[in-house]
Amino acid sequence: MPRIEMNLADYLRVISKRKLIVILSFALVILSTIYYTGKQTPVYRTSCKVKIEQRKSVAEILTELVTWSPGDTMVSQANLIKSYFIMEKVAEELKKIKPIEVEGNRDDPKVQDNINEERNKPERMAIIKGLQAQINAEQVENSNIITITAVSNNPEDARNLANTVAKVYADTHFENKKQEAVKVKEFVEEQLASYLIQLQEAEAALRNFRRANPLIVERDILSVPPVENDPKVESLTGETVKLELELISLKSKYTDRHPQVIILKQKLTKVKKDLSDTMTRLIAQQKELTSKEITLTQLKRNVVIAEQIYSMFKQKYEEARILEAEKARDVEIIESASKPSRPIKPTVISNITIGILSGLLIGLIMAFVTESFDTTISSIDDIEKLLKIPVFGIIPNTGLEKGKMRFFKWLKIGKREPEKGISLERLVTLFEPSSVVAEAYRTLRTNLELIGLKKFGNSIVITSAAPQEGKTMTLCNLGIAMAQAGQRVLLVGSDFRKPMIYKLFGLEKSPGISDVLLGVLPWREAVNSTADMLIGELEYERILHSRGIENLNIMTCGERPPNPAELLNFPEMDKLIQELKENYDIVLFDSAPILPVTDAAILGSKSDGVILVYQAGRTSRYAVLRAKTQLENVNVKILGVVINNIKARYIQDVTPYQRYRYYGHHGEKRP
Repeated sequence: MPRIEMNLADYLRVISKRKLIVILSFALVILSTIYYTGKQTPVYRTSCKVKIEQRKSVAEILTELVTWSPGDTMVSQANLIKSYFIMEKVAEELKKIKPIEVEGNRDDPKVQDNINEERNKPERMAIIKGLQAQINAEQVENSNIITITAVSNNPEDARNLANTVAKVYADTHFENKKQEAVKVKEFVEEQLASYLIQLQEAEAALRNFRRANPLIVERDILSVPPVENDPKVESLTGETVKLELELISLKSKYTDRHPQVIILKQKLTKVKKDLSDTMTRLIAQQKELTSKEITLTQLKRNVVIAEQIYSMFKQKYEEARILEAEKARDVEIIESASKPSRPIKPTVISNITIGILSGLLIGLIMAFVTESFDTTISSIDDIEKLLKIPVFGIIPNTGLEKGKMRFFKWLKIGKREPEKGISLERLVTLFEPSSVVAEAYRTLRTNLELIGLKKFGNSIVITSAAPQEGKTMTLCNLGIAMAQAGQRVLLVGSDFRKPMIYKLFGLEKSPGISDVLLGVLPWREAVNSTADMLIGELEYERILHSRGIENLNIMTCGERPPNPAELLNFPEMDKLIQELKENYDIVLFDSAPILPVTDAAILGSKSDGVILVYQAGRTSRYAVLRAKTQLENVNVKILGVVINNIKARYIQDVTPYQRYRYYGHHGEKRP
C-alpha cells in the first residue's frame, strides 16, 4: 500500500474513529486513579526547630584550640538526632518500648552482654528503625538551627513524635555535657595535685641547695645567660605543655590502655628527654660557670617550669568547675511542632491531574496503536490507490444495529419474527425510498450508467472478498434502483453457498438457477415476477405503491447442488447468460465471496464484469488486494468498488450524505 503522510485532519480522523478507545482508556485511568487515591493511607507531616548555641567545648577548655566549623558541626548534630541511641530514648519516652532494666554494675561485662542482647531483639529494633524512618533532620541554610520533621499516619502522633525527638535530643545533649564536665574536672583535679607535689619538690630542692651553698651569690647566677630563653628550649617546652594538655583531654574520654593515650605518652616522654638533653647541652656550654652554679640554674629552671604548669592547670580547673556548675543548655527548642491540619499524601488534586493527563495520553496512544494494527482501508483515496480501480459508490450505515436490538428483544419475549424485519432493513430502496441509504444506491446506479454499461456489457457479478460484507444487500437494492429507473432487471441468486435473495424478497427457494443448469426446467419458468412477490411474505401494499417494481424479476438459487463450482462451470451457464442478456437490460449475479471459494472467479469469467463490495473497517486491505489479484489471474474485468455500510468515523467522504436527510424529508412528516 502506498505510504500517505498524515496531516492534522488525519490525526483528528483517527481520534474520532477510535474515540471509544480513547474514552474507555481515559475512564479506566481516571477510575484507577480515584481508587488508588482513595485506598492510600493519609500521611501527615509537622516539624519543630532547635537552636544549638556556640559554646566552648570541654576539649577546647583543655587545649585552647577555639575553632568553629558551623557547617560540619550542624551536619553532625543533624545525623546525631536521627541516631539509633536518640531514637531508642524517644521510643521509651513514647512508651513504645520498655526501658532496659539493669541489675548490677553496668561496667560488668556480663551485664553489658545482657543489655546488648536486650537491645538487639528484632521487635525492639523494628520499632526503633520505624521511628528513624519517620524522622528527618536538616540544617536551616548556614545557621545554627536544625529543623526536625516527623511524618505519621496520625496528625497527633506526628506532632508528639517531633516534639519528643527535640526534647530527648536537648536533654541528652545537656546530660552528656554535664557528665563530660564532671569527668574533666575530676581528671584535672587529680593532675593538679600531682603537679603541686612536683612544684613543692622543686622549691624544696632549690632551698636545700642554697642552704648548702651560701657562697653562690645571686649576682653570679643572674649574670649567667638564661638557658630557658634559647629558641629550641622554648619550642620543646611549649610542645611539652601542649602534649600534656592533649594527654589530659584524651584521658577525659579514654582509659590509660587506649592506643591513642599510649602513643601520646610515648611521644611526651621523648619530648621531655629531648628538652632535658638540650638544656644539659646548653648548660654545659656555660664553661665559665661552676658545676654548682649550673645546678642552681637547673633547680631554678625546674621551679619556674613547675610553677607555669601548676598555674595553667589551676586555671583549667577553675574553668572546669565553672562549666560543671553552669546550667545553660547548648540546645534550645525555639519552635514546637503543631498538629497538622491536612495530610501531605495523597494529594488528590495532583493525582487527579496526573490521572487526567495520563488517561488522555494513554487513550491517544491506544487509539493510534489500534489504528496502526488496523489493516482495513480507511479512505476512498487509499482504496483507489491500492486497487487501481474506481469507487462507484459509498453506502452509508443502514441501521442494522436497530435490527439487532429487535432481535435481542425477540429473544427476550420468545416470539420470533426476524425475516420480515431483515427485509425492511435491507431493502431500503423499496421500503424507505427517501432515506439517505436509498439515495446512495441511486447514486451508484447513476455512476454505473455514466460509465456506459452498454459499452462493457449488461451482465455483472457482484461479490466481495470475504463473507458478510453486504454484497447481496447491495445487489438487491441496486437492482430495485435500476428497475425504478425503467430498466428491465433480473437478479440471479447464483450464490449456492449461502443464498439470501429468496429470503429478502419472501420467495420460495426452488425452482431456481440450479434447476435450470441441470435441465430440470427452462429458465423462464424459474423467474419470479412482481406477482410472485405479492403473494410472498413482503408487504404487498408497499410493493403496489413502488414505481417501477414491475421491471424487476428474480431468479432464486434453487436447491443447493453438491458441487456448486462445477455447476457454474457447465457450458449451459454460458448459454444461459447469453439468453438472459438478450432478454434483460441488466442482469445482476449474486456470488459467493472470492477468497473462500472459486465460484466468483468462474462466474466473473463468463460475465461482462465484476463489482467488488467492500465493508470499511471489516476486511483487511490485503484480503481485498488478494481478491483483486485472483480475479485478474483468470482475466475477469473488475468494473469498480462499492464501499458498503460505512460510518462517518471510517471515511471522511461520507459527510455529504448526511445532508440528504434534509432534502429527503423537507416539508414532510416522517411516518
